[in-house]
Amino acid sequence: MLLKRTLLSSVAAVALFGTVLLQAEAASVSQGVYHTKQSITVNGNAQTLNQLNINLTKPYTTVDVGINTPFNKLATVNSLATAHTQVNHHVVGAINASLFHFKNGYPSYLLTKDGQIQHIGAVSTNFNDFMHTPAAFGMTADNRGKIGTYTLSPTVEHNGKSVTMNSLNRERENNESILYTSSWPYETTRTNATGLEVVVETSKSAEGGFALGEKVTGTVTAVRPFGQQQPATVPKNSKGFVLSAHGKEVDKIRDMKKGDTVSISYNVDPAWRDSKFMLASGPLLVQNGKVDMTIDPNSGKATQRTARTAVATDKTGQQVYLVTADSGLKGKSAGMTMKEFAQYLVSIGAYNALNLDGGGSTTMVTRKPGNIYPTLANRPSGAIDRSVSAILEAVSTAPYDKAATISASQAQEGQVGIGASVGFKVNSALDQYLNVRTVNQANVNLLGVSSSIGKIENNKFVGVKAGSGTVTVGYENAKVNVPVTVTDSIDDIVFTPSAITLGTGESIKLNVSGTSKNNKVIFNPDAIDVTASTGIGTVSNKTFTAAAKEGTGTLTATYGRTSKKVPVTVTDKPIRLESFESTAGMSATGIRASASLSSEKRIQAHEGKASARLNYDYTANKDGVSAAYLNFGGGLPIASSPKELGVWVYGDGNAHWLRGSLRDANGKEVVVDFTKENGQDWRGWKYVTASIPSSAPAPLKLDKIYVAERSSAKKDKGFLLFDQLQVRYSDKTFQERAFQPSSSARTENANKAFTVKFTQEMNERYFTNGYVYVEDEFGERQAVTVSKTADARKVSVKAPASGYATGKNYRLVVTHFAKNAQGVSMVKDSVTEFKVR
Repeated sequence: MLLKRTLLSSVAAVALFGTVLLQAEAASVSQGVYHTKQSITVNGNAQTLNQLNINLTKPYTTVDVGINTPFNKLATVNSLATAHTQVNHHVVGAINASLFHFKNGYPSYLLTKDGQIQHIGAVSTNFNDFMHTPAAFGMTADNRGKIGTYTLSPTVEHNGKSVTMNSLNRERENNESILYTSSWPYETTRTNATGLEVVVETSKSAEGGFALGEKVTGTVTAVRPFGQQQPATVPKNSKGFVLSAHGKEVDKIRDMKKGDTVSISYNVDPAWRDSKFMLASGPLLVQNGKVDMTIDPNSGKATQRTARTAVATDKTGQQVYLVTADSGLKGKSAGMTMKEFAQYLVSIGAYNALNLDGGGSTTMVTRKPGNIYPTLANRPSGAIDRSVSAILEAVSTAPYDKAATISASQAQEGQVGIGASVGFKVNSALDQYLNVRTVNQANVNLLGVSSSIGKIENNKFVGVKAGSGTVTVGYENAKVNVPVTVTDSIDDIVFTPSAITLGTGESIKLNVSGTSKNNKVIFNPDAIDVTASTGIGTVSNKTFTAAAKEGTGTLTATYGRTSKKVPVTVTDKPIRLESFESTAGMSATGIRASASLSSEKRIQAHEGKASARLNYDYTANKDGVSAAYLNFGGGLPIASSPKELGVWVYGDGNAHWLRGSLRDANGKEVVVDFTKENGQDWRGWKYVTASIPSSAPAPLKLDKIYVAERSSAKKDKGFLLFDQLQVRYSDKTFQERAFQPSSSARTENANKAFTVKFTQEMNERYFTNGYVYVEDEFGERQAVTVSKTADARKVSVKAPASGYATGKNYRLVVTHFAKNAQGVSMVKDSVTEFKVR
């Protein structure tokens, strides 16, 4: 009710200054913290505002300041909030806080935590600066938010005498004493010659890392006397300070001499001394329930339309508001001026409000229901979560309790067939404090069923009659009703796989389900009958076993009057996936390589009239793995669970790595090897195979075949031809034919020595069995001896020592890679078939 009243009062108040509420969203992020997001229009400009309402009267609810380790290390709001989320200390929301220096990461102004000064920062001299009036937000000892002005008093002790400086790290005016440290943005004090300045160097930081009131002692290293034009230089890296005085204030430091010991300590107003932390920022935007800004309202900082961040409290300090206004998204978030932002803060109930860092730093994160860690709630103007110095955190310290709210669902999706059963699972659980609880599914209980559509047996729901209702799921202190539909009919039976190919005698598990009005149906498996057509195989316990001989047929699943047939092929032979007669639907890509694809018709295809030619060039990329890919657009579908892929490859002998990439049923890549690394070492046509792991869930798709190289010394260029891509489903021995023997082939004796004649002189380095070879009908290359002759236009090919086998056919092949004396390759392969008598 508190949140609803706040939103209603906001609408009424905002309307007073020309704002129309367009949209509001609200959600609890912990027992005492509420997040609202509003889209409004202010003075004709669309605005998006996010707000965290923190009710400190709720138990286990507080606000803390979040800093990094080390203190000056910048980090995103999200990462700091996540890092500070611990057991019984959950950061449920956070915003960016203090302004900071990009150069060194330190906050611009005072920051204390647990009585320790983290950094003293600076204040401002000019009325158009953020910190002209030093102000801060903090949490009191009794857990109330506090916003107001403060005074940080630097106390100097010398020779037993203590004096208090007027201020720190701002311009010195007449009759003032000012302390300067590294937080002053200049190298020197930039004072005139009409004062006295004492430089003190310390062994540790004089700006932070010590308690309020604790002394930091140093030694006077220099004194700039009255009349000297050059102002004192401020010690670097926080290791020291300068005491600068003018007029009547000079007496505070007049007696200090080089070599003297001087100490410095800091204290704040009594009203702030017991605060858990103080985070200084500015300007004040709202004071005593009214817009009252401690900055020149006409200054550029105040009139700029930009993203804004603020912290506010109600009059009691028991309500704290963390608020952001976005900018930079046309039509949704134009950004606000300081006055507009202050007016909005008054409209939501702010009694006091303090401006925080804005612009690209403006960020809010909140814990979404069911999450452990907070995530981004607004849209930063830079579109990213900027790293910042410190954040303000809404914190829940609640203990962990039993689940109070849960979400649940069926363990298996779909309508429930009559007689079928289904379990239920709890997907997420929150306790009464909105902490995420770990779910033990063994403790999930089904408590009841509505509408008499089913019953509970063994903690599962069993469908009894057609209709819709709910199942009540209980877990610890929570329960929820989950919708359930029971059906007594189906429109279609769904078979997985939808087509079956197996080797003889092999088995495959069948998954059979169904749909009712396009919804999946959960069946009792025993209610579906599956039979196999005559001679194709047998079915037992939803497992199909192929017959001992090859053939085709069907499996038929029957449920009542509905049936579904699935085609079955039983074969030990390979099944063609791609003929490569055309490259339509294919493409070539390269990684650290250039690649191109074309249809090759000049060099004889292994089968048909064409093959696919993949050209690769690795020469411009010596580092990393280079690869050229032949891509199959959309992938080539492969039925059932295959054993291996096979493809004919016309090699160039460059000893690269030939591989394939498949996608399994879960979309995961499965890489297979057609050769080992460095294994593509042949020229001419050769059949290569790649085993497909049985662990890859079917169905599969072949996405690409590729040739890769890791060695920089082997980054060359070349090409491969591909033909007759096949898949096999059997482990039985099978020999792929390189050619079909011809009865009209010339007849030779077993020891035939061939002399191959060329029409021109050849380069004799190609007269080897790498370029000239003899193979049998299964592609097995013979141990022939290839040698040059006295005539550069002839090469000798001698039979193996044991001779050719009688009654077999062979082919003598001269690959097109053989070059003439001028380095020109043959146009195509020369192939001569012969049979042995």
